[in-house]
Amino acid sequence: MKKLLYSFIVTGMFAFGLTSCDPVDSDDYSLGGNTIPQEALSWNVSQTDEAKQTTFTITNNSQLLDGVTYYVSTNGAKLTVFPVGASTDVTVKSNGTVAFALYAFSACDQKMLTWTTDVDWFTVDEDLQWLGYTEGNDLLEDWIPANNYWFSPSDWSGGLNPNFDGDIHSGLTLTIPENCGSDQWQAQVHLENNGPTLSAGKTYDFSVAIEASADMAGDGVTVKPQKQGDDNTFFSDARHPIKKGLNVISLANCQGFDGPFKLALDFAGAPVGAQYTIKRVFLTEHNAANATGDTWAFDFKSDNNILKEATLQPEFWFSPSNWSGGLNPEAEGTAELFEVVVPEGMGGDQWQGQIHLRFPDVNVASSKKWNFSVVVVADHDIPGMTVKPQQNDNDNVFFSDDRHDVAANVPSSFVYTSQNGFDSGFQLCLDVAGAAAGTKVKIMGIYLGEE
Repeated sequence: MKKLLYSFIVTGMFAFGLTSCDPVDSDDYSLGGNTIPQEALSWNVSQTDEAKQTTFTITNNSQLLDGVTYYVSTNGAKLTVFPVGASTDVTVKSNGTVAFALYAFSACDQKMLTWTTDVDWFTVDEDLQWLGYTEGNDLLEDWIPANNYWFSPSDWSGGLNPNFDGDIHSGLTLTIPENCGSDQWQAQVHLENNGPTLSAGKTYDFSVAIEASADMAGDGVTVKPQKQGDDNTFFSDARHPIKKGLNVISLANCQGFDGPFKLALDFAGAPVGAQYTIKRVFLTEHNAANATGDTWAFDFKSDNNILKEATLQPEFWFSPSNWSGGLNPEAEGTAELFEVVVPEGMGGDQWQGQIHLRFPDVNVASSKKWNFSVVVVADHDIPGMTVKPQQNDNDNVFFSDDRHDVAANVPSSFVYTSQNGFDSGFQLCLDVAGAAAGTKVKIMGIYLGEE
């Protein structure tokens, strides 16, 4: 009670303003107290990204001064006593601006220190996860299908409503209705009409993301990319396990058909009341850069990942167009999540924006085969980003040095399997020359393990 009352009194003082004192004024009407130097106010802010939230930890590193009390305010909320050495957490679950203010009060003076940051990446629940294929021309980019359904009790009488909400690009959410049956095809979703016309003479890559509020029992969801009007012609009609959270189903190098595309799914067996969101559908003519469904991304946390706990030594060489070098990017992170901000003045020629993430202490034995994967996300387009997993001390020995266009805010997965080792340390070299100044690049989940 005492703490709350004092906070209220201080808030009132801030609202109406304090009478500042003259440091040489010593008459009987002076409030007394000390003036506060601005440099006395100091704090540290650290950030932790977790599933579906970001937490900022603020620690008061200010000077301990006689007669001075510190307070903190977050996003314009009330003032709270904040002693020197104390910490507080602020957790956010959506994109936007986060603001903190640190106040110092004495009997005759006040000072303020502010800090703001934008939480402006894609939503945190999708962070550090692969979201589907990205290479090639997305044939479904402008697809506006009819969203139809057929949900039924166990007696196959139909008539149940899953209450669709949204669309397949931003997210089409359905809720499993009461009395829904558990036999396959008793919870059908049909995304049909206006689909692209495919060719039997071509092969295709397809992926879709499904976000689940609950695990799905049994064999999981049926995913059936097919020819509209012909249930017997399809890429696959397999069932896929679904766990709470984000699930990605991908099908690579599928034989095409002559006719329009349709996507059918079946959620029979899901728990009543559970919500499932269908999003990020992607379809393209087969592109070798799209890895197969078994190897699209390796698990960073796997015990097979020799980079998971290895020493990371980042180095950079960013240069203007005249190749003079000397530009320094903002950068920090680990092999799980490393962030780089492109500096002003960088040139557009290949190798004028080099990022070297070195792991010199690992041993990539030449007697073994190796699998590698990494996911990259940028908040602006990057034309022709070079991806070069290589020997740490020899630029001429590498898994690949291909260039890839990276679209803004679209996760790009780069996977190389069954690669020859080289009896040395390892580094991932990326070149982002041509990216706009200020572009934020996230390099996520770097994996290297024996085949």
